[in-house]
Amino acid sequence: MEAAQFDWMGVFSYSDEDTSASFRLDGKVDRRTIYHRKRRLLAIQRKISRARLRRMVGREFPVLIEGPSPETDLLWEGRLATQAPEIDGVCYINDLSGAPPHAGEIRRLRISEAHDYDLVEASPADEVPDLQEGGRFGRSPHALL
Repeated sequence: MEAAQFDWMGVFSYSDEDTSASFRLDGKVDRRTIYHRKRRLLAIQRKISRARLRRMVGREFPVLIEGPSPETDLLWEGRLATQAPEIDGVCYINDLSGAPPHAGEIRRLRISEAHDYDLVEASPADEVPDLQEGGRFGRSPHALL
């Protein structure tokens, strides 16, 4: 993990399924060991993610506006091309000056903060050129790092 420096990574615990061949294997790892291994892996990834996202602060990226945040009426949520919906982190947007935002629109925003998995974008940037040419969202922001 440390060598690969994944942008995003999920970890899940193994669980026996009586229909799988592994169900009959001996030498199962106990729940406590599974729990501690999972926590250790997530802690390593959290540090990697935080460091990678912090390098994005101050830079501008196209953001797909998804809609108001379920966390608070004061924020909107969006995502970068590299953020899968409901899986990866989100971009919290706290300054959508100009025309009212619409879900599905792409705006170019400047990242002002980075957290473990999420970004905060506070400053609108210049208008975004046509990024959906050929149905593509645009270049990955991580390719620019």
